[in-house]
Amino acid sequence: MDRDFRKKTFRGAKIEDIIQELERLIQLCEQNRDKSDSLDRQRFYEGMAIAYTTVSLKLKGEFDYIEAEAVEQLCHAAEKTGANSPTVANYTDSCSFCGKSKSDVGELALGPGVSICRDCLQFGVAVIDSQSPKG
Repeated sequence: MDRDFRKKTFRGAKIEDIIQELERLIQLCEQNRDKSDSLDRQRFYEGMAIAYTTVSLKLKGEFDYIEAEAVEQLCHAAEKTGANSPTVANYTDSCSFCGKSKSDVGELALGPGVSICRDCLQFGVAVIDSQSPKG
């Protein structure tokens, strides 16, 4: 992108000012994502951060265009983890492997749409260790 173009104004604001605002919005979205207990809100803020990042990169001249295939791949990846996945409450209250409640097993390690208790995690480690070549 032409440097002179970046110095011109865009609806009264310099391109550099818009880029700074986008970067502020990216940070805000990332903070809100990290604070949120709602999986839907986390995904919303992640999507907004990606959108702001894309616009910021475009304004900085780091790419000329985005291929439609790349957008489709992003959409497909989002669908895999999207609307059909369990809510936060479904996987923070019980172990996804043994089904025992958090009140029975204590803290759970949380992953994307799943949780695991300490006993199941230790069992998993033992299984992996037993399958690993000694060496």
